[in-house]
Amino acid sequence: MSEQLVQSFLMGSKQSQSGQRRLELLNKIASLGSLSAAAKACGLSYKGAWQAIEAMNQLSGTPLVTPQKGGAGGGGMTLTPSGHSLVAAYQLFNEQMQQWMRQLETLSPTMLSQLDLMRKISMKTSARNLFHGSVIHIERGAVNCDITLAIGGGNEIVAQITSGSLERLGLEVGSDAYALIKASWVILTEGGNDALKTSARNQFCGSISHIETGEINSDVSIQLEGGLVISAIVTNQSVEHMALKVGEPCCALVKASHVLLAVAD
Repeated sequence: MSEQLVQSFLMGSKQSQSGQRRLELLNKIASLGSLSAAAKACGLSYKGAWQAIEAMNQLSGTPLVTPQKGGAGGGGMTLTPSGHSLVAAYQLFNEQMQQWMRQLETLSPTMLSQLDLMRKISMKTSARNLFHGSVIHIERGAVNCDITLAIGGGNEIVAQITSGSLERLGLEVGSDAYALIKASWVILTEGGNDALKTSARNQFCGSISHIETGEINSDVSIQLEGGLVISAIVTNQSVEHMALKVGEPCCALVKASHVLLAVAD
């Protein structure tokens, strides 16, 4: 766990699932000489591994692998000199990181517990609502998947993403992820209305903690259990019509398809 946290701080992800998995895919290609064998060794589908290779080639600006056509095994794949250099750097990084982590634990054991928080607060996004949580359930469909995140305080968020996005993000139960919701996608309704029926999968109820009124719209913040806050942008006319006031109960509704998921990469 501590090693993962250090990797997270240095490489940008608590579990480094996406980046580490891609680098490990290159490492396996180097040793196995085949994309299909490397994908299987890394727990990826062939399509997912191929997309990862395409993404790495695009980001590196130069091919990292060379497909080998023909042969008894139906072709293979090898690393280019750039690919070998990247894998060598990755292996050296891991070796040095482990040494550094042992030294860090000796110097300041409590520092490791702060790395996770440092990683969380370093994320920036244009979405007003950003929640960090852990995946607690994945319901897979033919095209889309419903991902449920526990975000603290007993609150959960359901996001609907495509199967391709699920694989690309490398999400599985226990993974860390961020849920992003634009304030303009949040619908407000009166709190404490048990008779309310809605098609929105996400319903967050609490009390209004802040209202910032603009010329046309207002920014309404609702404090939830556990100290979480969700914000909505609604018209001033809606604020007046609903008689929204600080301290009054209110619920925020969000469709699962309006929840974006992100992982540190």
